Amino acid sequence: MLTVPNLATTDTPTVSDAPLHGEPGSAILTPSRQVLFADYDATFYALTNGDAPAVTLLGAVTMAEKQHVLDTLAGGPALIACSRAN
Repeated sequence: MLTVPNLATTDTPTVSDAPLHGEPGSAILTPSRQVLFADYDATFYALTNGDAPAVTLLGAVTMAEKQHVLDTLAGGPALIACSRAN
């Protein structure tokens, strides 16, 4: 019988569909517990505790959408590709 080790999970941000004041977008919870809002124009806003009542979490996004949001947050595909080590 093979025993599978219990691997530690990496701290990755969670991304959920979440409108803010009626504007569609995504809420991002970073490993440092900071909440960001990304609208569909790829504009990111850091949310404060006062913004919490205006955000409605609708559920986690798909893996592809999550990666797209995180890539955009990291500077976009061009910056990611140019910053890779050869």
